[in-house]
Amino acid sequence: MADRPGGSLPALPRPARPRSGLASTESSYPFHRRVQPHAPANSDAQLLVFLALAVNLAALLVLAGVTLTVGFVVLVAISPLLLITSPLWAPLGLLAIVAEGALLLGCGLAVFALGAGTWAHRRLTGRHPVGAHRVGYAYDAPGRGRFAGVAGHGTNHHGRGTGGRRRKDAVPGA
Repeated sequence: MADRPGGSLPALPRPARPRSGLASTESSYPFHRRVQPHAPANSDAQLLVFLALAVNLAALLVLAGVTLTVGFVVLVAISPLLLITSPLWAPLGLLAIVAEGALLLGCGLAVFALGAGTWAHRRLTGRHPVGAHRVGYAYDAPGRGRFAGVAGHGTNHHGRGTGGRRRKDAVPGA
């Protein structure tokens, strides 16, 4: 026990629990005491907790209703102004969409140019990764590369195929 972390800490006493089923004393407890042993035992305290919960939920429901009502009233009040100025909003919206697309395209091209420039600088100054000149060796034409043509000699996951030996399954009968 000393080799386990926290082994030197004093153990807290645990209440005795029956090994099977409910004991006669435990079955006499109310359901909420069995589910939540830390819940207040006093029914007045429980009543206060439920009352506070009900008040909070009612306040949130009222605030949600007020928010929706005010939003609808503002929409109704401003809709004539939006309708009159709609010839302005359509070109401005189209301009905003085009400007956003141009900004995204420009940022994407800038990131691409930065990556290509960094790669070219490393390649031209000789600081490319070790073995980078041999990358094409693994994927050359069949018969010339290290891994070329090997895929046709494999087997499926049960060991049956054009090559290889049969292996035992991890689970018999699978």
